[in-house]
Amino acid sequence: MLGTLFRKECKQILKSMVYYIYVVVFVIFLSSQLRGDLTDHMERPLPDQENYGTVNSHEPEAVMGKTLAELVMETNRNSYATYPMGFYRGVTLNEQEMSEMISIIQNCTGKTWEALLEEMEEHFLQYDQSTIEGAMQAQSSYTVPVKSALSYQEFCENMEKVCEIIGSGSSYQKGSLEAGIGVPMTYEQAVEEFETLCEKDRVTGAVSRLFSDYAGIVLSVLPIFLGVTRCLRDKRAQVSQVVFAHEASAWEIIGSRYLANVFMAFLPVLLTAFVMQVPYQYHARTIGVTPDALAFLKYNLIWLLPEIMIVLAVSFFITELTENVISIFIQVFWAMASLMSSYTLVGGFSLKLILRWNTFGATREFWLQRQQLFLNRMFYFGLAVALILLTMAVYEKKRREGETLYGKIFKGRQ
Repeated sequence: MLGTLFRKECKQILKSMVYYIYVVVFVIFLSSQLRGDLTDHMERPLPDQENYGTVNSHEPEAVMGKTLAELVMETNRNSYATYPMGFYRGVTLNEQEMSEMISIIQNCTGKTWEALLEEMEEHFLQYDQSTIEGAMQAQSSYTVPVKSALSYQEFCENMEKVCEIIGSGSSYQKGSLEAGIGVPMTYEQAVEEFETLCEKDRVTGAVSRLFSDYAGIVLSVLPIFLGVTRCLRDKRAQVSQVVFAHEASAWEIIGSRYLANVFMAFLPVLLTAFVMQVPYQYHARTIGVTPDALAFLKYNLIWLLPEIMIVLAVSFFITELTENVISIFIQVFWAMASLMSSYTLVGGFSLKLILRWNTFGATREFWLQRQQLFLNRMFYFGLAVALILLTMAVYEKKRREGETLYGKIFKGRQ
């Protein structure tokens, strides 16, 4: 019975315009985000390169030095970038606030403000600021060391004062500092990163990870429309009485609907990932690396399938409970909150719905955080199962106790 109902549900989904809108929006979004060529990142670094990119560091000295460098530059411009609600908000200080900010910087560095400005100017004069590469290299290599007597705890306390002045959502708050800081990569580090990319990711793993990053954003919302549409379809067609009297159990009816929606929502994700990975499989072979042909499948199953499951489970449960579209608004709010709560675009998974890894590579860093990803997705997989079981209970309760439909009371199977 479950298999028969599952096939019928899949056929019904294929007749739905909402499903094709889902597919088109997903493909367009991913195509627009991954249209750049990643092959430039797949070449072995050379000893004489000017720039090898950056690597994330959690070393206190590096975090303090780069954070202070950013603070000095923003204070010099009197323009501070903050994202209190996930959207940019520039902050400009008055004279009193500026005086307090300079005092904090001087306390952290043990140098006068004038001396710091002079050092900053000397640093940037060493680079060709007329080119993008030169400007980026100058900024990435600029650092402001703290005074020797300053501990990391005292530094964090000073950054809390900075946040009190400029407000929330800045790169000086605790979460941002704990996420680490990007520091220039050395030649040795670049070679090691490249070799790790080839050995552990086998190129396609890094591509699949970046795909999952972007796909996770749009999949935090899109499947909700499939779920709501399916849950309200019987009521719009006024056939709930027929369905309620069906001999199939609530487990079979809700289970087949849910599994069909999960399968049909996941299918275009899987196919899109495969198509986008193919060119990089070819490029991997050209540099002597045997690509992981199943990387797209593994990352989709582990990273994206639990997200689709929980989004659909939320839509099924809330829609069956309330019989309206309120789950759409709840899911959009949840997705936005998850996206805005990220202090970094690379890792920091915790229990966020949307997992970010918005970089190509960083393989060693990912392997260090991989266990967090597994725990996160296992949590949402379990939560999705629990919500669907609750949905079945709600559905069965309606069948046995009756449901109000268009002003009439209908009694289901007894």
